[in-house]
Amino acid sequence: TKFLVPDSVMMTMIAFACALLCVLCVSFASGQQLNCSTVPQEAYRQYVLKNDAGYELHVMPFGGTVTKFLVPDKDKVIRDIVLGFDDPTQYCVNAIHPYFGAIIGRYANRIANGSFTLDGKTYKTPLNDHNDTLHGGTIGFDRRVWDVVHISQNKITLSYLSPDGEMGFPGTLRVNVTYTLTSNSWVIDYAADTDSITVINLSQHTYWNLNGFKDNDQDILEHIMIIKASQYLEVDSTLIPTGKFGNVTVDYWLDFERPKPVGKDIKRGTVTPNGGYDNAFVLDSHKLLDPVVIVLAPLTGIQLELSTSQISVQFYSGNFLDGTLARKKDQVYGTAPQFYQQYSAMALEGQ
Repeated sequence: TKFLVPDSVMMTMIAFACALLCVLCVSFASGQQLNCSTVPQEAYRQYVLKNDAGYELHVMPFGGTVTKFLVPDKDKVIRDIVLGFDDPTQYCVNAIHPYFGAIIGRYANRIANGSFTLDGKTYKTPLNDHNDTLHGGTIGFDRRVWDVVHISQNKITLSYLSPDGEMGFPGTLRVNVTYTLTSNSWVIDYAADTDSITVINLSQHTYWNLNGFKDNDQDILEHIMIIKASQYLEVDSTLIPTGKFGNVTVDYWLDFERPKPVGKDIKRGTVTPNGGYDNAFVLDSHKLLDPVVIVLAPLTGIQLELSTSQISVQFYSGNFLDGTLARKKDQVYGTAPQFYQQYSAMALEGQ
């Protein structure tokens, strides 16, 4: 996945998810909740990756979460362009759980009715999004403590061993995720192997606001976006795929093939009663490092480019942010409390 900031400075995420699939094992669903009092303080330690361009990527072992991403804008002012909490323990204890900055797994997005069939056997996963499983269940990879197996000035590798049956998924799964901050890129490498046939869909759930809330600008509606996709995945009223592809030319509110402000047609979206986007865009044929999504914030001049090895990008426009979560201190302007409102940020998930 690839991002570009001013002066042709690029941050690149290249998402590689690989799984070795073998024989089947029995699993069960678990609806358990995480007891945050048992999470060690070391899980919230902040590891800071830096480069010579002034970027800083702050990462913690809890959820493999990116808590800050500092980049210079067109005026060389450093902006924090991702959403999150000042207090790292809030990523666990806060009852509102928007997956800020986290690694998503075992299975990103939704599993209808918390059930799937693999090699003729049905598996049950926890229901945490109405009647469906979202982002791996009640305790997905976003709420696990990852081991730091490598750390240097510009690179961190996180590892997690998911046992057979965890959240109902079959097979013991070893996952390694590496974040690298190069001179002009943020690279994410995913790798996984298993001792049994299983399903896997890893992703990253950073929320982006390329203005960094400059001048108390509260949303991303003026961000200019291009998505190189002529089709999207149709979903039903619960956001479960129907198996059909839609055409963005016909359903024009989903057409980002040419530059368009995010807010231009957002109220015509159908994912909530009030509009908004939470759609999987089926990417047109492209080379691995070609950008498939481009987003520009005119206010700061920060531009993001995303490239991915995956076949789609899920674009979520922060529809369910509702003004109850306080902004981080470096995103507050003035002395009055300020909060993350609807459409404060976007998530772009290669899947």
